[in-house]
Amino acid sequence: MKKLVLIGILLSLVFVPSAYAQQKYALGVGNVALKVDYFRFTDSNMGDLNLQNGLFLGIEGYVGTFLPNLYFGIETGWAGTSGDWKYWDVKADLSSTYVPIEFNVKYAFELSPSFVLDLGSGLSINYFDIEETVGNWSTSSNDWLFGGQFFADADFKFGSSWFVGANIKYQVTQDIRLNGIDTETSASNFRVGGQLGYMF
Repeated sequence: MKKLVLIGILLSLVFVPSAYAQQKYALGVGNVALKVDYFRFTDSNMGDLNLQNGLFLGIEGYVGTFLPNLYFGIETGWAGTSGDWKYWDVKADLSSTYVPIEFNVKYAFELSPSFVLDLGSGLSINYFDIEETVGNWSTSSNDWLFGGQFFADADFKFGSSWFVGANIKYQVTQDIRLNGIDTETSASNFRVGGQLGYMF
């Protein structure tokens, strides 16, 4: 898994030389954005644990490549979900933390001078942690998961350098292993929300 991530990063760096300012870019030579999304784990086992739904806070940064309107970027963020689960008459409070680190490529279609549609995909390495609390006793376990994602953004440009938009993303991951045990549960997830960004 680590070799695949390393190969993906190296291939991305090979195909992303310095951007040329004289080329036309739909979202500038580069851009950054802050995201707030609704987050949902899609594996049914997460639903059984009442851990499906949460909030995602993210940041992205993209730079133009040797082709106009083709961007390479890194995205990361934090998602948290919480719920409870009952063992016979004992109630356990559960919470999860999810941190994706994504390496993406996207193409920006300039549909008008102020409206841009992005389509993209990429590879990711993702941190997952689950904490269980019963009374005053708590324990946590975590895992790093390899994954991939595809997404779409619709951005409206305003002023000279700003844009606001909506995004949707689906990400698939490996199954989670906790304390060396395969849970047969993935951290695959769906996100939808908005972003505010700046072009440079």
